[in-house]
Amino acid sequence: MSTRSWQVRLLLLLLPSWRMALLGICLSILALAANLSLLALSSWFITAMAVAGATGAALDYTTPAAAVRALALARAGGRYAERYVNHDTTLRILSTIRVWFFRRLEPLAPARLQEHRSGDLLGRVRADVDTLDDFYVRGVVPAVAAVAALLLLVPILARFGPLLAVIDLAGLLLGGLLIPLVLQRLAADPGRERVALSSDLRATVVEQARGMAELVVLGAVREREADAAAVIARLDHRESRLALLQGWGDAGLLSAGALAAWGAALALVPGTAAGPMPGPTFAMLVMLVLASFESVVPLPVVLQRAGELAAAATRLFALIDAAPAAMEPMNPVPLPGAAVRPSLGLSVRELRFRYSPVGPWVLNGLSFEVPAGGRLGISGPSGVGKSTLVSLMLRFWDYEGGIVLAAAGRLGLAGAAGVELRDLTSEDAVRQFSVVPQSPFLFHASMRENLEVAIPDGCPWDPGAAAEALETAQLSGLVASLPAGLDTEVGERGHELSAGEVRRLAVARALLKDAPIYVLDEPTEGLDESTADQLIAALDARLRGRTVLVISHRPRDLRFVDHIVQLGP
Repeated sequence: MSTRSWQVRLLLLLLPSWRMALLGICLSILALAANLSLLALSSWFITAMAVAGATGAALDYTTPAAAVRALALARAGGRYAERYVNHDTTLRILSTIRVWFFRRLEPLAPARLQEHRSGDLLGRVRADVDTLDDFYVRGVVPAVAAVAALLLLVPILARFGPLLAVIDLAGLLLGGLLIPLVLQRLAADPGRERVALSSDLRATVVEQARGMAELVVLGAVREREADAAAVIARLDHRESRLALLQGWGDAGLLSAGALAAWGAALALVPGTAAGPMPGPTFAMLVMLVLASFESVVPLPVVLQRAGELAAAATRLFALIDAAPAAMEPMNPVPLPGAAVRPSLGLSVRELRFRYSPVGPWVLNGLSFEVPAGGRLGISGPSGVGKSTLVSLMLRFWDYEGGIVLAAAGRLGLAGAAGVELRDLTSEDAVRQFSVVPQSPFLFHASMRENLEVAIPDGCPWDPGAAAEALETAQLSGLVASLPAGLDTEVGERGHELSAGEVRRLAVARALLKDAPIYVLDEPTEGLDESTADQLIAALDARLRGRTVLVISHRPRDLRFVDHIVQLGP
């Protein structure tokens, strides 16, 4: 991605908030103009008062005194309004970026996101997006304000002398553009490396925190701590270098301002000594030249951080620009009868899939049929593609060969009522299945909130349906024994529950989703024999008349199916 492209794409994301952004820029220019006018007028007024006191000349001080007070109030009010509007705009822009990012990210889940470390994804979602808030409030606004100040100040100074305008313009270009551009080139690589190292550190810390129990058992805690310490040391080195460059930028800007002020004073001395230019005007112009550098004070920091901004934007765009593993159909079709029939049938014919174009086939010629209301078991050892089949049915991946038909009839699937799964949108495909995954995910929330995930938007919480689902999942006794009941927090990824309880809560959640097809992937894993038998018997009764696929290598799980397909050798 070129430097220009990420900047253009970020500017396009500002469009929904363009009115607030324009207002913030105007307020920033007005506040800057009020401050420059205040400093110039104050220096003129103080000098004029001193001259009048020394010479006894008459001076109307009421008008400039009132103007000084008005400008002071305008500066304070303008700064407050500018800060309020620009920070509000920044939050709006960040909200727009986050919503846009998640909408673009959703089609990539889970297939394309498996290629990234969880800590790295967290860094892109949070830290990289937060880094982009500098693009508007510390990038666009100061740059536009600086250009506006140049267009305003240079003609004013030129009326008092072309040389004065040239000196100020040269100083502004030196301190606000040339020095920052040089420092930007020096800070580009450390800035990009800082973003990458920060992401690496977040990923390392997240992985260590989640895998601490395993690290303790394996005696690898010290080794992982050493890895994190090495990343921290490299990150500190980059941040120290960036801080040094920022110091040089600030010093360069101050030096350029001082040189411009001295140059302006020297250029005005002949006119003042000869008499045509009064002393107060001399003081006003010198102070105006010095104060003009306020307009470019933010630019060195922004240009030095351009490398970090480019790295953060590139990381975000590189993630969301990835092609989804399952492409949406050009002309999606509705599923016949899906809205009115409680069950659907499936026909899988010569299904072929592999995770990479040169990788081994995970599924190669798989075929089976299950009529609406039927029950099919899929068995085989680990690694033969049982869970992969679930991902293909949910349209997480596109299969390379074969077809998967969904049909509304009960008398086989040979008729024309079937719809090819790839002709459905991903949303429609997912809506046809209620799945107990092999590795259930629970949010760091209450049991009730984790169950509510299965309830469609706009539908109310049904205590009766929830109680029935918990009874089928053999969780009623556990919930009744908890002081907070369903409001009990389950912890991150269900850490406060046992593996069997996590599994049964996932079963209850799947039962709350009224889908035509139920897929149970290893439904009794982590359960003792008695609880597993009770769960299978309850599922047998609860899902009677529904289409069910049971994926397991345990004979117990396959007791209530009509037919078993064996995968693998």
